[in-house]
Order: sequence, then C-alpha cells, then structure tokens
Amino acid sequence: MSKLMQLAFIFMAIIAFAQTKEVIKFRGSIVNYSENPYAFFKVIDQREDKQIGTLPFGDQKEMKEVVFPSTPDADFSAWYLKSNQPGKLTDFVLVLKKLKLSTGESDGKKTEGKMDFSAQTFAKTGDKYQFLYKKDTVFTFYDKEVSELMVKNIPTIFSLFIKKSYSLNPTGNSVSLNDLADYSNLVKNNYPALKEAQLKDGIYTDYLSFFNQTPEKGDYVLEIDKKGEVTRAVKDENGKKTKIPVYKMFAYVEKGKAHKSTFSGFMDLDKDENGFYMIANRGHLFPVQTNSTYGMFGLIGGIAGAIEQGARQKKMKAEDSGKVYIDPLTGEYDFSEE
Repeated sequence: MSKLMQLAFIFMAIIAFAQTKEVIKFRGSIVNYSENPYAFFKVIDQREDKQIGTLPFGDQKEMKEVVFPSTPDADFSAWYLKSNQPGKLTDFVLVLKKLKLSTGESDGKKTEGKMDFSAQTFAKTGDKYQFLYKKDTVFTFYDKEVSELMVKNIPTIFSLFIKKSYSLNPTGNSVSLNDLADYSNLVKNNYPALKEAQLKDGIYTDYLSFFNQTPEKGDYVLEIDKKGEVTRAVKDENGKKTKIPVYKMFAYVEKGKAHKSTFSGFMDLDKDENGFYMIANRGHLFPVQTNSTYGMFGLIGGIAGAIEQGARQKKMKAEDSGKVYIDPLTGEYDFSEE
C-alpha cells in the first residue's frame, strides 16, 4: 500500500511539475521562398539568461515558466524542415542573444507585457559565417490575457525575423565562430563613420554608404520649401540635372553635421561612444497606424495585439524622448535600451 501511495505521489508531482510549464508551440511555417537556398537551420544560443520568463496564466493567474519544447537548436531545426527541403552547402544560422518576457501595469481590464528580443542571422559555408540580419528591440503587448498572447506570438515574431533574413544576401567579411560572440563591435570598429572624427559632406542613399562614408558623387545642392524642409537634392553637371528625392535619402551631411531622414522629416544625427543617435521617440519615427511588425522588420503583417509605445501619434510624440541609435549593421532604429 505504501508503495502505491509513493507511486501516486510521484505521479502527481510529475503532473504538477508539467503544469507549471508553458511550452512554446512552433505553429505556422518558415518556408524559404527566396533565391537563397539553405541546407539546414542551426541555432547558437548565446543568451546569458536562458530563462524566458515566469508569467501569470489563466483566470487564476497561475505562475508558469515559459519554455522551449526541447532546445532552441532542435526546435528551430525541426520547424525549418517541416516546410523546407535541405538546399546545398550553406546553412542558415540564428544566433539567439536574448528572449525575455515580462508583465507590467494593469488597468484592471488589460495588462501590459513586454518581449525583449535580440537575435542575429548568418549564412554559414564551411566554417565561415557571413552576416544576414539582426534585431534588438522590445515588443509591447496590451491585452486581458497578455501572457498567453505573448507566448502565442513568439513563433510569429521569429517567423517574420527569419523570413526577412531569407530575403537578404550575406554581407561583410566572412568570420569564424569565435567572432560571432562580439560581431557587432567587430563590424563597428571597421566603419569609417565611427572611426573618423569628421564626416564627409554629401548625400547618402543608404546606411552602408553612410557608415562607409561614400556619398553620392558630384556636387549636390539641397532644395528647401517654404516651410524650411528639404525636398530633394539636385546635381547639375554639363547641363544635365540629377535629382534625389527625400524618400531616397538615408541622410545628408552638411558642414560635417549629419541629418537623418525620418517619418517626421530630417533630424539631427549625433555621435557618442556608442554610435550615431537622434533625440527622438517612436512617435517621431513611425506613423501611428504602423504596428510592431512594420516598425521592427520593415514588413507589413500581423503580430496580434502588439503595439508601438503609445496609441495615437500626438500622444506618442509627446512622450519622453531619448537617444535612439542607428544600428550600423542594418541601418534600422535600435530600441534595445527601452
């Protein structure tokens, strides 16, 4: 009888332990429609803290630890093979830097939740890696069942991130596995814009030309409207005019001072020991109807319930401003310190 009771106790303990876990379900697909076929999907888990988070679930607000089904490498590899045939010699490598979930304030009806996300992707051929894409940001959710919502959207966010990476060609020099631990700083230390004190005057049409300090050739003159806003840059050579509209500019430098093109017009771009930054907030940089998918990945798609910081444009612009850095690896806004 005592053995039966012992077995029953162990069985109940196992069930109770299982119930304290909330397992991520990798639904949907990460099919690769691009012209860049990959053999296999690999994950290098560089998270300092391997715990994703312990959150309240259900009406009873039972605390559960959010976990991967097994390991990130095994789970993503299996997810990839569900919808992709192994390609040739190049592997797709995801370097997972951070994945943390937390809940915050509640108004009694809805609760705020945040997902701290940081990852990089590389194309691996042989024992060398070439950079594809990276994202360091914080997604904000607001819902009655915010814990469930965040866990449900983990695969969605990774799917968008991975598909964005598929669409890009590898860039930069090939590096070894050891270099991946501090790849961002490795690249930053080689960019002329970050190494040199003086910026070159001119028009820059993308982030690579800006950080490499290779402005458009020729003497461009900025045209300004009655409101004092830059409308385009014009070059007149041998009677032929070349025009670059604002929407095709990443930035321009005038008298050594950089100005970044944004949703709210050109904003001053300054530099400190961490890189180039603007004093701004999300309201200055994204239109209000834009959800986190667009703002974070440059794609239009749905992350259900995810919002930018604020609900209306004026309110967003009125919020506190701070340093928003430009990621030199992608040219995107870095909100990782929010």
